[in-house]
Amino acid sequence: MIPLISLIAGLDGLDPAAVIYAAKPWSAASMAVLCSGDGPSEVLPYLLEVELAQDAVDAWSQWRAGQRPTEAEKCQAIIHYAEFDAFEPVEAPPTGR
Repeated sequence: MIPLISLIAGLDGLDPAAVIYAAKPWSAASMAVLCSGDGPSEVLPYLLEVELAQDAVDAWSQWRAGQRPTEAEKCQAIIHYAEFDAFEPVEAPPTGR
């Protein structure tokens, strides 16, 4: 097991069919494991398939004019998708009201 942020650092090179499991409450520091077709982890709860995690990070970048997310932002985008089954929205800047 490694911290989720460390696992996510190599997200582009991971098998899209693999599954990420991570300790709750989910955060960048959550201990995580990657499982391939061998079945679910019996130690940690399901977080997301790698392919969906990659999609969540890609959407984060596209929705922010191609900006490259930090590792922490990647984790947040993935956790948001896992919790809400939706890509993380772009926050509107404060209006000063």
